[in-house]
Amino acid sequence: MKKAFLRKIVTAVIAATTMTSIAPLGVSAATTNSMFNNYYNVFSNGGLQTGWVNNNGQWSYFDNSGAMQTGVIKVNGETYCLNQNGIMEIGKVLVNNRIYTTSQSGQVIGTKAPSSDKVFDSGNNVVQDNNKTSTVKPSNTTSTTGGTTGTVTTTKPATGSTTGTVTTKPTTGNTNSTGTTTTGSTTNSGSTTNTSTSTSSLDVQGLPKLPANYSVTVQAAAEQKILELMNAKRTEAGLKPLTLDNTLLQVARYKSNDMIQNNFFDHTNPDGTKWTNWLQAVGYRYTTTGENIAYNTYDAVELFTQWWNSPGHRANMMNSSYTKVGVGVLYGNGKYMGTQEFSN
Repeated sequence: MKKAFLRKIVTAVIAATTMTSIAPLGVSAATTNSMFNNYYNVFSNGGLQTGWVNNNGQWSYFDNSGAMQTGVIKVNGETYCLNQNGIMEIGKVLVNNRIYTTSQSGQVIGTKAPSSDKVFDSGNNVVQDNNKTSTVKPSNTTSTTGGTTGTVTTTKPATGSTTGTVTTKPTTGNTNSTGTTTTGSTTNSGSTTNTSTSTSSLDVQGLPKLPANYSVTVQAAAEQKILELMNAKRTEAGLKPLTLDNTLLQVARYKSNDMIQNNFFDHTNPDGTKWTNWLQAVGYRYTTTGENIAYNTYDAVELFTQWWNSPGHRANMMNSSYTKVGVGVLYGNGKYMGTQEFSN
């Protein structure tokens, strides 16, 4: 039995959340590298998700670096089969064209078991890496797909802890409606001087037009302040400051606006795309990229503090591989929504 111990939190967690019941603040970070297709780190509430993660009844396993595993793994002496989407297969499983059987808890049962690609101890540490990835799919060849929505629980089977549950609110479609966007300066106390402008200023050529369900305010002064604070930290650590990139700035503002207008908080958008898909759509070239997102209800510049106080988000801001950044902070629907897009 998978047992979880709930702990009280005040921040939003990874996956999506409905804005109607959103918490006072939240942060989430993700990184990806085009050289490593299976590498995708997810941070929530200042902690890296590791071990077993249950997404709407589907289990995945993340090592201590946050990388989702695929293929055949052995954890605590038990063998599990994870398909190409990282989902644990249950029942009859085809591994490298040979059929094996797993229990309802995912462990391989019977006298035969596939050889493991990696072996992990109880602390999610790799103790043996056989430098291979097995092909895993249901024996009927119908693959299980990821990207589900619903309740997301972060646990480790039998001994884990839970960081919280959230409910997604998938919304799709674009509208041609128009709204009001304002730009202005924001102080640390959260006061803003606004100047009205068209929402079309947030559109990005090559990306879907977003609905205008809420009026939003571009927090230009806060964006600049966050960039200054981040580069000050990098300089103190002997790192080169990040250069503001106009494309990343546009995508960052677009992401923040998307989360406000479509009522969600996640690196994965309601249509299943991520910021990496957007960068590709606009023809942006990179080899490594990352994204931080956060929101609160009281101060735009404090978004930086939320990111800095989280090891995962701080790692993105202090990543020596990154040379460019875009910081997009918007106010809308009662929240300051912030996005940082990084690249080299």
